[in-house]
Amino acid sequence: MDIVSPILNMIYVNVTTELKKFEADIRDLCMAFFPYQKFNFIYDDSIKEKPCKSDVIINGYFNGNLSGNRFVDKSEIKRQLYDYLSKMTGKKLLWGTLTGIRPVTIATNLIESKNHDTHLLEGNDGQNINVKSFNDIQRIKKYMKDEYYISDSKVNELINIANREIEILKRDDIKAYKNRYSIYIGVPFCKSTCLYCSFTSFNVDKFSDYVDKYLDTLDLEFEKRCEIINNRFKWQSFGSSDFNKLYPLTIYIGGGTPTSLSEKHFERLLSIIDRHIDRKYCIEYTIEAGRPDTITKEKLNFMKEHGVSRISINPQSFNQKTLDLIGRKHKTEDVIDKFLLARSLGFDNINMDIILGLPNEHLLEVFNTLFNVYKLRPDSLTIHSLALKRAARLNYELDSWMKESYLAGIADVNKTEGKRIIDKMYFMSNLLANLLDLRPYYLYRQKNMAGNRENIGYSKEGLECIYNIMMMSERHSVYGFGTATSKEAFYENDEKRVESIEGYKSVIDYIRDINKEREV
Repeated sequence: MDIVSPILNMIYVNVTTELKKFEADIRDLCMAFFPYQKFNFIYDDSIKEKPCKSDVIINGYFNGNLSGNRFVDKSEIKRQLYDYLSKMTGKKLLWGTLTGIRPVTIATNLIESKNHDTHLLEGNDGQNINVKSFNDIQRIKKYMKDEYYISDSKVNELINIANREIEILKRDDIKAYKNRYSIYIGVPFCKSTCLYCSFTSFNVDKFSDYVDKYLDTLDLEFEKRCEIINNRFKWQSFGSSDFNKLYPLTIYIGGGTPTSLSEKHFERLLSIIDRHIDRKYCIEYTIEAGRPDTITKEKLNFMKEHGVSRISINPQSFNQKTLDLIGRKHKTEDVIDKFLLARSLGFDNINMDIILGLPNEHLLEVFNTLFNVYKLRPDSLTIHSLALKRAARLNYELDSWMKESYLAGIADVNKTEGKRIIDKMYFMSNLLANLLDLRPYYLYRQKNMAGNRENIGYSKEGLECIYNIMMMSERHSVYGFGTATSKEAFYENDEKRVESIEGYKSVIDYIRDINKEREV
């Protein structure tokens, strides 16, 4: 059985009848050990075709009895599977058995426990388990290592971020967040679709006829939903008689690329928002200006006039060959020019995003990107690891990319911790953040990330993106408008319950359905 070959023919994973309901958890952990591989789930050894020499069979990894508590059983199954796969591959994973997107929440749940004798820990599936005696950080760290096999470096990182998040949420203007909410407005238009992108977006030039209709529909949606949201959040507490206004804690406009709209449409978007949202009690207003080729002085001035306090100008890479390859239609100089323009107009909270593991980027290319970021000195920096998202063009074309290009995440598949290029890229990025006096404040993970790593946000003290914290930790309700999903958080007796409300992915469906409701 060849487990050294970077890409295997097939991996067969046997799931017995008693483990069937844990199939998704088993799949995710297997994918962490065997990234970019093809999996075939079988049941009770029912293999219908003879495996090739290079195929792998994962079988007999769980020995024991299930307790009936899903959280306890899932944890034990994943620990035994981890031991099995670690022995098979010789690998240790930085994140241990954790495969969920919000690992910081585990740390914050433990730290925030008010009962020093027993803490009721909620798993991702909503099941609860009693965990005893978390009086201090050392016991929390030990529990996380024993329960999830997380490495020392990641445990420390989670604890540090969790403590920072908890302190941020004690601020006078934030501490009542449970009784507040945030607003996300999706603008699903972009100049082009990047190689790695799977977000809902439509070419702004090809769909130009839909932009006005989309804005009309967004205006209508605000009218329809204001009263519903106000009824839940006791709008009267703000001392206003305007029942048709919203009073969010934070506003975030994402995409797509919101600034891909024409200046006329962009100003109209901001005016619609002002008509329906009272910003008097809003502490943060973010717009993803993302791609520098969509930024103009006029749009930046519009943002200033309408109270936008935070923007993102995202290079992703400062290597022109990479930008051309991934479909970014701008020059590296454009990022610098637009960043300096925004600074000159008074924007003092600018975020930049970069992606590690992009095609044909080695350490030298990443160093070049980091050096250019250092010269610009943004107020926050988000480090992403390239994720092979199911709907992205890169994923569809992966076979050809693997043959013709260098991808750090794939090149690192069989390397151990400390020898992988992607780990060195993260080490360099962390050094840059320290040099810029940026501290980590939020973290999340995705499936199929290069090196099984994470996305991490750094910021200057006091310039953290509060929306990011609220959204990633599901601290309070986030209402999505346009092509966006909503999440409602309910607190009852200090217990939190979160419900997702699926949003629209198609501009055409959104326009049709919202307007149809008006007709009814």
